[in-house]
Amino acid sequence: MKIAIIRQKFVLYGGAEQFADGFIHQLAEAGHEVHIFANRWTPSHHNNIHHHFIATLNFNAFFRTLSFARNVAKKIHEENFDIVQSHEKTWSQDVYRAGDGCHIKWLHQRGKQISLIKKLFLFLNPFHRLVLNLEKNIFESGQCKKIIAISQMVKEDILENYKCPADNISVVYNGVDLKRFHPGNKNLYREKIRKQLGIPENSVLILFVGSGFERKGLKFLLQSTKHLKNKDWHLLLLGKGNFGKFMKYAPAEKQNQITTKEPDPEIEKYYAAADIFILPSIYEPFGNANLEALATGLPVITTKYCGAANIIDHQKNGLVVENPYNPEEIAEKIQFLFPSSTRETMGKNARVLAEQFPFKRNNSEMLEIYNSLIST
Repeated sequence: MKIAIIRQKFVLYGGAEQFADGFIHQLAEAGHEVHIFANRWTPSHHNNIHHHFIATLNFNAFFRTLSFARNVAKKIHEENFDIVQSHEKTWSQDVYRAGDGCHIKWLHQRGKQISLIKKLFLFLNPFHRLVLNLEKNIFESGQCKKIIAISQMVKEDILENYKCPADNISVVYNGVDLKRFHPGNKNLYREKIRKQLGIPENSVLILFVGSGFERKGLKFLLQSTKHLKNKDWHLLLLGKGNFGKFMKYAPAEKQNQITTKEPDPEIEKYYAAADIFILPSIYEPFGNANLEALATGLPVITTKYCGAANIIDHQKNGLVVENPYNPEEIAEKIQFLFPSSTRETMGKNARVLAEQFPFKRNNSEMLEIYNSLIST
C-alpha cells in the first residue's frame, strides 16, 4: 500500500510521537510505501519512508494550524494514495487518528478552573474556533471514512459532542515496546540513574512524564505534595515546558524533594529507577507514558479523564483519581502506594496488563481497517 501520514511536527520527544514512529517503521518494514507530510520531522533513512515538507505561517497558533491544513490538502492531491491518515485536524484524510482527543471536551475541562469571562474568551479565541470547525468537519461531514479513537473515553467524548455515527469510530489502543520497557530494566539502570539524580535507594521515587503541563495536571500534583504524610520520597518531573512557572505550586519546604529534567531519549531508564508513576491529567486521550510505565512494572496513578483509565483495574494494577483538581485525593492515591508490598503486587499486575498491548496488536488492527477501506 501507498500510505500518507499527516503530522505537523513529527519529532520524537513525546510518547505519542515515538509510538507513531514505531508504527510507521513497522509499516515500512512490511513493504508498505509510507509518505510523511510534516513541517518538522526527525529524519528516517528507511528506503520505504519519504518525507514531504509542508510550509506554515508561524505568526501564531491560528495561522500555523490554518496554513498547515490548507497546504497539506494541496500537497496530498498532487499524488495518489491508497490511504491518507491524519494525526492532525485537516480537510483531507481517509482516516483520522484522534490522538489529541476531542478538542471541545478539553476546552470544557480547562474551563472548569477559570472565571466565566475567561471561559467566554477561551471559546471565542480564533484558534480554538478554527480547531472546533476542523473537528466538526471531520466528525460530522462524512468525508472522513474512519475515525480512530485511541481509547473508549475518546469515542464517548466524540459521540457526546458531535453527530457522528458510532460505526464510523473504531477504538484502537496504542501499543508499547514490551522489550524496551521491561521490569528487568530495574536491575540494569535503577542504581545508576538514582545516583545521577542524587536520590537515595530507599527513597520512594514518584515519576511524572509529560509535556503540556497544564493539561497533564502538574499544578495539582505539585500542590498534592503538601498532603503527603510520608517524608522519604522524591518526585521526578520529566518533560518539556516552563518548570519555573509551576514549581510555585509546590510548598517551599518540599521543593528540595522535587527534581526537574528535560526529556531524555532513553526514557526507559527513568521508569526503571522509579517506584510509582503518576499522570494526573485534566484531559488525556490515552497517555502513552501510562502504558510504558505499566510495561516496566510500575503501578500507575491516572485520572478518570485519561483514556488509560479504561484499561486499569483500580487497586489491582493502578489507581484512578476521580477529581484531578483535588490535590488531597491525588496525595491519598500516592500515599496508598507507599508500602513496598503494595507496589510489588500491583507492579506485577501492571506488567501483565501491558502485555495485552504489543505493537503487533495495534498494527494488525490498523492494517485491518486500511484493507477494509480499500476493498469498499
